[in-house]
Amino acid sequence: MKFVTSSILLAALAASSIAHAAGETAQVQVSGAVAVNCTLAVTPTAKASSLSILAGESAAVVGTVTENCNSGTGYTVTLTSANAGSLLSTAAGAVPTTYQATYDDGAGAIASQIVATRNNAQFGRQGDLKVSFAGNSQAVAGQYNDTLNLIIAAK
Repeated sequence: MKFVTSSILLAALAASSIAHAAGETAQVQVSGAVAVNCTLAVTPTAKASSLSILAGESAAVVGTVTENCNSGTGYTVTLTSANAGSLLSTAAGAVPTTYQATYDDGAGAIASQIVATRNNAQFGRQGDLKVSFAGNSQAVAGQYNDTLNLIIAAK
């Protein structure tokens, strides 16, 4: 009889533990985050350092830009000129060579800024950077330079 009573008691305790365990819940929330990351790289062409001031250039590709941005709402690439769209020389008597620039589907003018707008994330997107200007057959000898600055920013 002791054995039967003990068995019944153990069964009751086990049922009580199972009933109690079935009533408890627990949660674990899992999550992760991805930070916004926008980068660009410019690969200059040989033409970037050998523009013909005398003859001029027409849509000469001076660089290829590679854009990467994981912003789901898109991003912008802004192009500006250190000399407001002029190739300058320090040579005595040199006249600035004003040029136009285009970047991919960007809007604006290099004298102020050109902005290319992307409406979603892009990875490895490439675009050409081009310059055009009329030649100056009376240009003074010297090196003519400008610096183009590109900025990528998430929207």
